[in-house]
Amino acid sequence: MRRIPFLSWQPIIQSPRVSYLLLPPMEFIKAIVDLCAIKRNYLKISELVGAVTTSVVLKSNAYGLGSIRVSQALYDVGCRYFWVAYLKEALALQKVLPADANLFYLQGFQKSDLQIIKNSNIVPVINSLHEFEQISKNNVAFALHVDTGLSRCGLRPEDIDRVLPALAYERVVCVLSHLACSDEKDNPMNSAQKNLFDELLAKIRTRTDTKASIAATGGTLLGREYFYDMVRIGSFLYRIQISTDMDAENVLTLETRVLQKYNLSAGHTVGYGATFTATRALKLAVVSIGYADGLKRSLSNKGIVGFYDEDRFYKAPIIGRISMDMTACDVSEIPDELTEPGATATILSEDYTVKDMAEDAGVIPSEILTGLNFSPERISRVYVE
Repeated sequence: MRRIPFLSWQPIIQSPRVSYLLLPPMEFIKAIVDLCAIKRNYLKISELVGAVTTSVVLKSNAYGLGSIRVSQALYDVGCRYFWVAYLKEALALQKVLPADANLFYLQGFQKSDLQIIKNSNIVPVINSLHEFEQISKNNVAFALHVDTGLSRCGLRPEDIDRVLPALAYERVVCVLSHLACSDEKDNPMNSAQKNLFDELLAKIRTRTDTKASIAATGGTLLGREYFYDMVRIGSFLYRIQISTDMDAENVLTLETRVLQKYNLSAGHTVGYGATFTATRALKLAVVSIGYADGLKRSLSNKGIVGFYDEDRFYKAPIIGRISMDMTACDVSEIPDELTEPGATATILSEDYTVKDMAEDAGVIPSEILTGLNFSPERISRVYVE
């Protein structure tokens, strides 16, 4: 009998009727995250902004790619400022990053947070008069968010006059705002928001010496007049927002397996609702990924599944509706040896990016990336450095 390696198998499970080996689960869907590419994207922005501080946005678990590993990689190349959405995200990063890492959380400050943040480098962003009243007179550092036109979170311009006298006694480390139309270079809203930000910042700086930041990725790509003291880079790191002047490297490859392949005759339908009918004989492959994994159902009869032959990339059109766990594609024009059961099917790559998929799905790229189901049961992350 062939000896079974100890590390490859788990112990024998026995019952009165049967003895069997418990096999480790097979990974079908794998997300390969290129940390080196993320580092180079960060360094590219850092070179662009020069002496201005380049901070990074790690909301939604680094847009799904894993904030722990991504933050550690970025710390290694010099990043010291990190933005998350919630305090619990900041606390998780605090456990793995050195003490000189500065952590900001953008929303949800409440008075009970004070004891947690007093002796740490975690800085809340104050978004309203109510939150300002909760944090003032406690000798803790905070960032002040002013709304210049997005009309989401932030103190309104008329609120600034109300808090202005108190700011002289507070530790305001940064004043920030957020542009509404930064992905549209010529939109007049950008300059209008900047002008209002300058006006409010001038008032605040009569009371306290503070840093300023208005630019996320889109604002940074608008030009130097939007840099101020700090830029907040998220989507460029993950290549979901780029410009014609400055491209980022691809950071994610998403792979799965072919489950089944067969010949489909003309006249046969595919998938729920029979939304696809073959007009000719074709070869159909079923791959292991579906909407439970975050693949948008709007890609049904629109998106593609990729297959590689060394450096050549073949596109197989998705046919029929995307199911919970499976997707069918037409592989008629692809060499058979690349599409047999067990073969690798590529869902996202350098040749079919998050941005490409978003265009096919009719959504924005960040919705594609943050919508992927990165969980042990569905999509496993593999990090490459």
